Amino acid sequence: MPKILSIREENTEEKKLREWFETQSLESPKNLEDAARLLIGLVTGLLGALFGVLTVSAETLPAYLSLPAVKWCGILAVVLWLSSLLCGLVVVTPRKWLSNAGKPETQSQVFKAMLSHKSRWLKDAVTLFAGGVIALGVVLVIALVSI
Repeated sequence: MPKILSIREENTEEKKLREWFETQSLESPKNLEDAARLLIGLVTGLLGALFGVLTVSAETLPAYLSLPAVKWCGILAVVLWLSSLLCGLVVVTPRKWLSNAGKPETQSQVFKAMLSHKSRWLKDAVTLFAGGVIALGVVLVIALVSI
């Protein structure tokens, strides 16, 4: 027995909701790129802070700079932040996305692939960034305790 489908016009609330979701989906790539740009700026600033902690203008080096934990955590923070920076750059680097304008389903697939690509790299950038912040925190705690 065939199913009978009924068709009705969407009401104003349904229309507003649909339009809101359409707007949000189109804003998603821009939001991901804005977040990546913010992360890139944070990484750059924190690298400066780390090098400020590790760089000394005095004639004698502070004792904490000779501690292996400070050296390794400093190296780890730099490596993690540079990796985070690279992942963030992947998010904002222009890339060619091909779709067939005559086939909306291919456009939808390409859009989903673009969102997936950007969000995956941004997630990796944030994870690496967090690891670098933790490593810097260890360096700062050791420096403060040894003063």
